Amino acid sequence: MMILVKTLLKMVVIFCHAEILSEASMRPATFDASARKPQHPMKGIKTGRLYSLKKRPTLLYNMTVSDHENKPLRSGFTTGACAAAATKAALQTLLTAKSPSEVEIALPSGRRVSFPVKFISCTNTSAICAVTKDAGDDPDITNGLDILSRVSLDAQAPFGDVQFMAGQGVGRIAIRGHELPLGEAAINPVPRQMIRHAVIEVLTESETRCGVSVTISVPGGEDIARRTLNPRLGIEGGISILGTSGIVVPYSEEAYLDSIRQSIQIAMKNGCSEIVLNSGSKSETFLKTERADLPELAFVHYGNWIGRALEFAKEELLCKQISVGVMLAKATKLAAGNLETSSRQVSVDRRFIADLAKRAGYASGLCEQIAELKLVRGITELIPFGKDEPFYQVLAETCYEVCKKVVGEKPLVFYLISMSGELVKYEEKHA
Repeated sequence: MMILVKTLLKMVVIFCHAEILSEASMRPATFDASARKPQHPMKGIKTGRLYSLKKRPTLLYNMTVSDHENKPLRSGFTTGACAAAATKAALQTLLTAKSPSEVEIALPSGRRVSFPVKFISCTNTSAICAVTKDAGDDPDITNGLDILSRVSLDAQAPFGDVQFMAGQGVGRIAIRGHELPLGEAAINPVPRQMIRHAVIEVLTESETRCGVSVTISVPGGEDIARRTLNPRLGIEGGISILGTSGIVVPYSEEAYLDSIRQSIQIAMKNGCSEIVLNSGSKSETFLKTERADLPELAFVHYGNWIGRALEFAKEELLCKQISVGVMLAKATKLAAGNLETSSRQVSVDRRFIADLAKRAGYASGLCEQIAELKLVRGITELIPFGKDEPFYQVLAETCYEVCKKVVGEKPLVFYLISMSGELVKYEEKHA
């Protein structure tokens, strides 16, 4: 009994501690360039912990639970946070001729975290340090990459001014529609803010009054970028330095949703008036055959977030028509009203599919066979896929109706897609 009571007390303490940290981390940070350290909402809260990559921290209020192992997943840090830490270490090295083994930076929330750093080189005019990206338990494609920062002083620039440049493996903006101008290094606004803040901290502490030139490099970044959305988004030559909070939450949907929204916005700002939403490269290939008149930018992947993608497209005033293509298995979930189709969130309702077949006029015996199928793809063995089959017409129409509730008055076209690339098209008929 005593063991049970102690365990429960520990759980309460951990929960309360996490709640305090979470609440504090949501308050806005206040950056004061004249102070040696930034003011931040964590001031006065005794947490008794410093979050260090070296110690592989567990951020209690950012944890999710693994479906397979039923244990907490470890959060990590963004490329933006790593770039800020590397920049702070390099600037300290340049100004003191001593390279730190670890530096502490402020995240946008005001929380302070520490990073182990690698010394690369130092001359009279510049210094280079690196931080290895640790994404925690998230399957981040940049995990393990070294984020390098080369800094040099600019005596002619105002105090705290930072000139950002793209080194090896960091992309540049090549098309309109981004938050940054054409030709700029693909270092997003929040990472730039974090880097500036780190620079001001070091300059203030050393009583140095000048600007700084910062070049961020990522060895191997150009190869990694080919496996990301950067080429499609008009970012050439490498990866982007990203992050809005500095924290990578395992399996977070935030980054993917941001990429959907950004893809749609960029398409609009580059002359597209129609968006073709699709689940991924396979469905996109099939849809491009049907819509060869559209540029590549018009095709946007939604992954499992059909509803959110439709909402983003609806919000764009320049978007005059939305087309959405859905593979057969996802379509059976969508028709049932599920706008998120992840298998972790939604299972296939075979009875619903059988009822669709009954509604389409198929015999009760066949409908019962559909209800007993183990895999959705088995439907095509019972009812060959084709635009002339009533079942697929009804399925496409039902999916259209679910999507139409999201997009409202915007013109909508729905494409049901088979595994072999056949399409069943449905759009509202006008008199």
